[in-house]
Amino acid sequence: MPHDIHEGKMHRWNLKSILGLRKNGTQLVILLFATLSGVCLADELVQSAAPNSFPTVPEVLQGHTFADNSERDVFFLREIHKRYSEHWPELLEANISLEEYILSPVKMLQFVNELGIAMAGRDDSVAAAKLALVVSDGRFFTNADAYHPEILRAVAQTLMKLGPNGCGALAASFSESHYRDDSESLEELAKTIGEERPADPGLVKALADTAFNFSTTGGGSYPRCTTEAVKNLLCLPEGAAEVRTHLTTNEIFGDPVRFQAVLDGMESKRVAGLLTNLTAIEAEVRAKLVILTNHPGGYRTALEGLDEQMRRKIEAPGESKQGPH
Repeated sequence: MPHDIHEGKMHRWNLKSILGLRKNGTQLVILLFATLSGVCLADELVQSAAPNSFPTVPEVLQGHTFADNSERDVFFLREIHKRYSEHWPELLEANISLEEYILSPVKMLQFVNELGIAMAGRDDSVAAAKLALVVSDGRFFTNADAYHPEILRAVAQTLMKLGPNGCGALAASFSESHYRDDSESLEELAKTIGEERPADPGLVKALADTAFNFSTTGGGSYPRCTTEAVKNLLCLPEGAAEVRTHLTTNEIFGDPVRFQAVLDGMESKRVAGLLTNLTAIEAEVRAKLVILTNHPGGYRTALEGLDEQMRRKIEAPGESKQGPH
């Protein structure tokens, strides 16, 4: 049944906000509450009489009725964006913030999901910039006491739904500093990209950089993150072509340990188009091992392990066991 805007008391997503607006030195406070069964205003709402004050919920909804709460929320977001665009940044700021991430993650998650529905295909640069903070600012994903991978995934999905600006913002979150601060959150983002499979060259590059270029402060790499990046890169339309450019002797001989993790990311259903490259590279690795016969050590051991993995991939794609992380 249609939902009235004054039902219920429990908060749903955080239209609850305190937005400080200043005019002539006087602070005007707007408190808005969104509830589980309807959006309603706080009992003691203080609003400016000025023309540019934040609109009341009834003003925005204009008497419309809705099939469910989600439809109502999406309508509200679209109307603010379309008819009250000067308040759009305020609304985003009130609902997408570090404070909400820590204190009200369920409401923030709901808001992000509904924002993705409301703004799908609209390529809103303001929303993209605000969402990007969640996946780029370490205060969100390095806090062990408030880590919410479900919000990171939802933000990534919404950014991709927005359009090129959103995809660009998501791609920019894949940085070496992010990799060093928290590779686990990059794994979550990589998985989400692989599930959505957008045809975006920036995201292809982001996953490729994570898999093949980023390093720890000590010059090493995170094998599990490498594996996830490759696995999900191969889900993208141009992913296999990108991986192929890195299957060279220069890169493999430069870091055979990393390439063991790369091979772990090549699942059977994705690896068929790379078998020719793997076969050629495996022959080069065997030749290198012969040269290193009288030079035992960690490097030769790593090459031996890599060669064994390659042969298993070539002989029975997808059956090689994943290495330790």
